[in-house]
Amino acid sequence: MNHNLFISMMKDLSVLYIEDDPKVQEYIAEFLGRYTPNLYLAGTAEEGLRLYEEREPDIILLDINLPGKSGIDFARELRMHDQDTRIIISTAYTDKEFLLTAVELGLTRYLVKPITGTELIDAFSKAASEYIERRETVLVNLGEGYYYDRERKILLFQDIEVPLRRKEMELLEFFIENRGRTLSYDVLQYEVWNTTALSKDAIRSQIRNIRKKSHPGIIQNISAIGYRLYEEETK
Repeated sequence: MNHNLFISMMKDLSVLYIEDDPKVQEYIAEFLGRYTPNLYLAGTAEEGLRLYEEREPDIILLDINLPGKSGIDFARELRMHDQDTRIIISTAYTDKEFLLTAVELGLTRYLVKPITGTELIDAFSKAASEYIERRETVLVNLGEGYYYDRERKILLFQDIEVPLRRKEMELLEFFIENRGRTLSYDVLQYEVWNTTALSKDAIRSQIRNIRKKSHPGIIQNISAIGYRLYEEETK
């Protein structure tokens, strides 16, 4: 991968590194610190879990042989409720059983010690690509820092939920499902409210409410036709 592209990908991502060998941790942390300002270090799975809950990292690098709870156990617990965070495991050995576990847990990569800088860059490039791709699939960009989370079905602003009333959410979701289309009043009446009796003022009121809770351009007026959802500018 192009080195400048790797720097660009990593600069906004956070990394949690769990390793109980201080010398190994110091060496790899110094290397990773060149690419991400958001690097958190732990020496045990328990300490790593605390940092994970506090910092919500995007990528985790952890050793398989940790004191107490192993790296595999840590990853297995994490995957019970978190499929997004990318996980890279470092190990002093490899075997078929471990490889099957790595696939089962959706690990991005396993690295066999001693780890080189090239191997770290390759592994983190893949993890960053996976994270960005998954985020773009799950989160719909609605502009001005607002996103719709498809999995949790909530509106977010800078990762904080924006509460919407039921009909406001149904209306926003309908616009998202029909992104790229201009939706007329008639379509909104039939598809969202299942009625022809709803007035245009009632629809305008719901759209105003969504705009007030987010930003004015989230749903755009198309003169004499209807409305259209915010779309990212293409370069």
